[in-house]
Amino acid sequence: GADKDGDGLYDLQSVKNVSEADAKNNFYWQDYLGDNYVRTAVQLARTHGPANMKLFVNDYNLESDWDDNQKLKSLIKWIEKWEADGVTVIDGIGTQMHVSCYANPATQASKEEHIVQMYELMAATGKLVRITELDMGYVDEDGNSLQTEEMTEDQHKAMAEYYKFIVRKYFEIIPVSQRYGIAHWCPTDSPKSSSWRGGEPVGLWTEGGKYRKHTYAGFADGLAGK
Repeated sequence: GADKDGDGLYDLQSVKNVSEADAKNNFYWQDYLGDNYVRTAVQLARTHGPANMKLFVNDYNLESDWDDNQKLKSLIKWIEKWEADGVTVIDGIGTQMHVSCYANPATQASKEEHIVQMYELMAATGKLVRITELDMGYVDEDGNSLQTEEMTEDQHKAMAEYYKFIVRKYFEIIPVSQRYGIAHWCPTDSPKSSSWRGGEPVGLWTEGGKYRKHTYAGFADGLAGK
């Protein structure tokens, strides 16, 4: 994110503040409808969608430790701005958690601290909270993302503990009335040919779904509150 206008909020993406390649290949609604384009989207959805529909703002890097969760803090402020008309209602916030487990203890502690802070910030909004795309890789002491065949059993177990932490903290911090579920993004390890974290140990099952991994147990223990 970037705060180019100095208002303390990360700016909405626009052809004016993205790379030349992104500007060429992407369409940004706010360039045509203004910063309050979300109000139009919500109004149309409420008009033409089912009466019991829940509308979420879904984004990634909301657990970011490098900016002390500033992206999430900015998103919450944007939602407040969009809802300030007294008509627009956004029901929930979705967090895409494409995380990694780090061998470096200090880095891992920071990641965990900011996941907790993310949950606390989201809970404080009173809105529904959903983990929409949870998956996990592993980064060694040298900062390298490991491939599945490079992993040791202890590293697999560390990932399992991290899954347990993430899921357990969701249930500890998010009130029952605000929980809207957890979706795992990669049930099986990623094939090397995949465009998404190719060859990485992101799954709860091995590639092809033949064997459950330590991460399966960690995820299940988190759901069980162990």
